[in-house]
Amino acid sequence: MSAAIKAFHVIERVNDGSGKVLALVTPLVILITVLEVVLRYAFNAPTNWAHEASTLLFGMQYILSGAYAHYHKQHVNVDVISYLWPPRVRAWVDTFTSIFFFLFVGMLAYTSWTFFMDSWEIREVSFTDWAPPYYPVKFTIPLAFVMLALQGVVKLIRDLHLAITGNELS
Repeated sequence: MSAAIKAFHVIERVNDGSGKVLALVTPLVILITVLEVVLRYAFNAPTNWAHEASTLLFGMQYILSGAYAHYHKQHVNVDVISYLWPPRVRAWVDTFTSIFFFLFVGMLAYTSWTFFMDSWEIREVSFTDWAPPYYPVKFTIPLAFVMLALQGVVKLIRDLHLAITGNELS
C-alpha cells in the first residue's frame, strides 16, 4: 500500500502544483491586455496577437485547472442533504456517484483526444495573421481530463477506504 500512497501524493502534488503555476497565467493575460489597450489607444498601434494569445492562455488555464479544483474539493457539489450525513455515509455515496464522474471524464478524454489528433494531423494553425499553432493548445484538453481522471482515482480510493474502514487514508 505504501507505493500506492506515494503515487497518490505524487498525483496530488502535481495537480496542486500545476494549479498554482496556472494561477500565474492570470497576471500574464492582464499584462498582455493592458499592453494591447495602451498600444491601441495611446499609440494607435494595435497588435494582431494580444486578443488571441489571451484567449488561448485563458482557455488552457481554465481546462487544466480542473484537477486542481477537484483536489481542493472546489467543483460544484449537490450537498443540500449530504452535508448532514456522517463522513462514512458521504464516502459511500461519493463512491457510487464516481461512476458518473468517470463516465463523463472518460468520454471527454476520448473525444478531446480525437479533437487534438485531428488538429495535430493537419498541423492546425489560427487563421489570423499571427497564425499560432492550435494543436499544442488542443493537447491540453485531453491532458486536463487525464489529470482530472487520476485525481478522481485518488479520491475514489480514499472514499472507498473511508467507506469500508471508517478511517481516512493518510
